[in-house]
Amino acid sequence: MDIDESFLNEVGLSEMPEEQKSAFLAHTQDELEMRVGEKMSEGLSAEQMEEFEGIMKNDQEVIRKLILDMKQDFREDEIYKKILKKHNVEQGDWAILGEYLSVKWIQKNRPEYREIVSSVMENLKNEIRESAPQILATA
Repeated sequence: MDIDESFLNEVGLSEMPEEQKSAFLAHTQDELEMRVGEKMSEGLSAEQMEEFEGIMKNDQEVIRKLILDMKQDFREDEIYKKILKKHNVEQGDWAILGEYLSVKWIQKNRPEYREIVSSVMENLKNEIRESAPQILATA
C-alpha cells in the first residue's frame, strides 16, 4: 500500500518537479490510509472500532486482554514469527504485539482487507490520473 515513484509514473505525474514529489507522495499516502480506514470501518460495531483503535494505539490493556483471550499461544503463530523476523528481533515488545494483533484483527473482522485496499487504490489512481494535467500545470 505504499505510494512511491512508480505510483507517480502510473498516474501520469512522472514529470512532476523533484522538489514537489515527496510532499505529494506523503499527502497521497495519508489520503490512501484515511480512505482505507473509512472503508474498513463501515459496518463495524462500536466495540470492534474501540478494539481496533486500542490495538493501533498500542493500548497495553487492550493488547493484554486480546492476548489472554486467544485460544492459541501467539508465540507459535507463523504471523508472529514473521513479524519478529521482519523487525530482526527474537522477542516482541508492545509495538510488535500490536502489529501482530492488528493483522489477526483484520483477518477476523475484515477478511476482505486486500480487496478494500485494491479498490480504494484504484479509485485514488483514477482521480489523480484525471487531474494529472491540472496538477502538473500548477507544479
